[in-house]
Amino acid sequence: MRTTRVIAATAILGAALTSAEAVVLNPRGTGQVLVYPYYTVNAGFGTLLSVVNATADGKALKVHIREGYDGRDVLVFNLYLSPFDAWVAQIFAAGSNASTGAGIATNDNSCTVPTFPPISAGAAAFRDAGYTGANADGGPVGIGRTREGYIEIIEMGTVTNDQQSTLNAIGHGSSGVPSNCPQLIQAWTTGGYWTSNATTDIGTPSGGLYGAESIINVDEGLMYTINAEAIDGFSSTAQHTIPGSATPDLSSASKSADATVSAFVPVGSGMVEAKYDHPEDAISALFMADSLYNEYVVDPGVNAMTDWIVTFPTKRFYSDPALTGSAARPPFDIVFGTDVSAPATACSPLAYQYFSRDELTTTSGVDFSVPLPQTAACYATTLISFLGSSLLGSALVHDGYPYPSLYAIADPSIFPAGHAHLDFTHDRNGILQTAHALTSKNGVTFTGLPAIGFAAIDYVNGNVTPGTLANYSGANRHRSTVACSANPPAVCP
Repeated sequence: MRTTRVIAATAILGAALTSAEAVVLNPRGTGQVLVYPYYTVNAGFGTLLSVVNATADGKALKVHIREGYDGRDVLVFNLYLSPFDAWVAQIFAAGSNASTGAGIATNDNSCTVPTFPPISAGAAAFRDAGYTGANADGGPVGIGRTREGYIEIIEMGTVTNDQQSTLNAIGHGSSGVPSNCPQLIQAWTTGGYWTSNATTDIGTPSGGLYGAESIINVDEGLMYTINAEAIDGFSSTAQHTIPGSATPDLSSASKSADATVSAFVPVGSGMVEAKYDHPEDAISALFMADSLYNEYVVDPGVNAMTDWIVTFPTKRFYSDPALTGSAARPPFDIVFGTDVSAPATACSPLAYQYFSRDELTTTSGVDFSVPLPQTAACYATTLISFLGSSLLGSALVHDGYPYPSLYAIADPSIFPAGHAHLDFTHDRNGILQTAHALTSKNGVTFTGLPAIGFAAIDYVNGNVTPGTLANYSGANRHRSTVACSANPPAVCP
């Protein structure tokens, strides 16, 4: 057996896809599926969202907005883009109190089903039905749970004029306004052509989507912009479903004739094919990381703060009680809401290490004869602050035995700036986490957890004219390594 570690952000997509049904994380940023790692409306922030159709095909898209504790849907709708169309929206708070919810609004003309209310009438409010009542999962039940999370946009198919001229209906023409969005509403109502046959005027997905998000605080003059992760090869068949439907989601990748889905993962200078019975495992393989790497700044001289966002976009398939029952599946550790010592969590132990810019370092390993308290990432989206208070005002930080918060990793007097990494293969006391591994049907094992995210860094310049806004912000996508092992070892170059 041989283990290979590579920097995934710089890997080259060097091998041709040889499987009829295979997914790949497109390094060029376009695909059939987009995953946005974080949205928030906390601490005065809102989130701007965009999705662009870079092709000459019309697109039928499913939009899932998911809360950050357990990845439950808080809003689902269909979006229809004409050729070369783009759609933008803003997620904002329903109120300044953390117990209030959030919603999404748009002044974009592209067709959605349902139709969004005019901005003057307010936003489409996020819903709590996915985690309350019969759907309770052991997490918070207040509407405030909708204030932060992540987003998936999945292409259900291309839009054509084959039978009902639906492509013409969503086309903007010279006016910039679609010619007949009400036709799509009618198609999904009782007796409509999509309620009778959802594939009417819907062809095979063709990809070519890209997107971005900007987390913005107008009053503070802050904006963190990050690109959506793009998955290609997701489906070779149309998956057009009624608005509000839970599918398609990240478990809906289409299977090949042998009833598997292949993931092509960059390792070294080539690609490793891993075949899975469960489509969500193939998607997880694309995001598997044994470690995440990024920079931080907490220098008091520039009033700097840093938050890391770490999102596990497929975690719910392994730890949500509605999907897994009473037992979690690897690579995750425990079913959400079942740990009596850490309620409303599903914690995955981890280790970390950070360095100053001058090579000083500290680690989370064993401290003399007394093991340090355990550290873990406990939610579908977890926030890590490097200073002790969250720049983004997140609630997705766990404080309590046996998993204390990941707040305040860096001491600004010793480590004012530098870089760090999270190790998903060991816990804070150096113990190997054997559950943190994903093994394919053809014997390939990727070790770690399926993670994405970014670092948000803020500087404040105190040497300008009093009253002049002097905040500076930036966002850096996480880098990662992937650990690959197989038998025969040559499968992992």
